[in-house]
Amino acid sequence: MKKVIPILFVFAFQQAFTQDIDRFYENSKCGYKDKATGTVIVKPYYDAGSEFTNGIALIVKNGKRGYIDKKGEIIIPLIYDDASIFYYGLARITINKKNGYINKNGTVAISLKYDFADDFYDGLALVSMNKKFGFIDTTGKIIIPLIYENAHNFSEELAPVKLDKWGYIDKTGKVIIPLEYENAWVFNNKMAAVWKKNKGFFIDKKGNFIKDIENRKEKEKEFERK
Repeated sequence: MKKVIPILFVFAFQQAFTQDIDRFYENSKCGYKDKATGTVIVKPYYDAGSEFTNGIALIVKNGKRGYIDKKGEIIIPLIYDDASIFYYGLARITINKKNGYINKNGTVAISLKYDFADDFYDGLALVSMNKKFGFIDTTGKIIIPLIYENAHNFSEELAPVKLDKWGYIDKTGKVIIPLEYENAWVFNNKMAAVWKKNKGFFIDKKGNFIKDIENRKEKEKEFERK
């Protein structure tokens, strides 16, 4: 089950940040220009690119990913098969199907040893090795052991995890809501969608029933969430 947020989604998400440099496309190529003057800083050359965040943009060329600064200079080479924007000072990177993290200097901060790695959320990142999932902190320390069959990211201090059945843990790894669901998704506005005995419904952060999922469209919407 692929959990990595698609790169185009990440790029669209970055529109929410205030920028003094605009990304633009011409002839299906990405470039950058000064927002105030319209002066082109980077000619349309890259296959894709993110907006700038803290002075760094993620760019893609010929299937490889790297990073540029606001002058358009490559500060981290395009050597990665996959990469994310920086969260908590770290970016997830992939080479030869192994995942790890680099810092803003391009130095490997957490070694490329994971079969799967996600971005950091609430200071923790979901990782997987040998088909088992757990969580690490920004130093690479394993905070929650890689023992779960599946898991999703932390949201509102809880993460859905699976050991035969789904339930929820806190950031210490303590089970807060018993693992008794056929499916479970992240909390949003203090409630989460779960599935039990072929029935979908919402629970609160103590595991109490809130309401049924009323229609198919609502079910699809909730269970498509990351």
